[in-house]
Amino acid sequence: MGRKIPTFITQEEFEKIFEAEKDKEYRLCFLLAFEAGMRISEIVGLELKGFYKIPPLTKDHINLKAGTILIKSGKGDRDRIVPLPKRVNLTAVNLLPIKRGRRSLEMRIKKLGKKILNKDIHFHSLRHSFGSHLASKVPLHQIQMLMGHSRLDTTGIYLHSNPKEAIDNARGAFD
Repeated sequence: MGRKIPTFITQEEFEKIFEAEKDKEYRLCFLLAFEAGMRISEIVGLELKGFYKIPPLTKDHINLKAGTILIKSGKGDRDRIVPLPKRVNLTAVNLLPIKRGRRSLEMRIKKLGKKILNKDIHFHSLRHSFGSHLASKVPLHQIQMLMGHSRLDTTGIYLHSNPKEAIDNARGAFD
């Protein structure tokens, strides 16, 4: 059985949601997912049996000068560096660590998706949107690195391949 194509939103749709959200912590979380490709667990942490398996994002992980975020012990216990969204400034960084829970973030984006876009989206849809947005602009192996995928075929889902276009391109390669 094939993999389900992830739900994603466009930049314009994201901007509508971002503008509608007034809470600074939610806005920061949405930006980190949409413009840095961060997982919810990499933002608020993942706690198992009383200790953090994935630590929450803190100020120490942000390098404002370099414009980067260091993700420590992300999924698969891997570290990676992602771009700091341009709209994240020192004021936003001072909101870290985020005090919102996973469920709160999920419910908020789901509610805004329905209300603003009339779409059923999830917090992870913002991360998928990051990958999809990059797919036409950045080489696949670089997207793989930014998203923290161990397998290139996982990253390939963001290409949204059009079968007719693929056939036309293949035919054109053998003129």
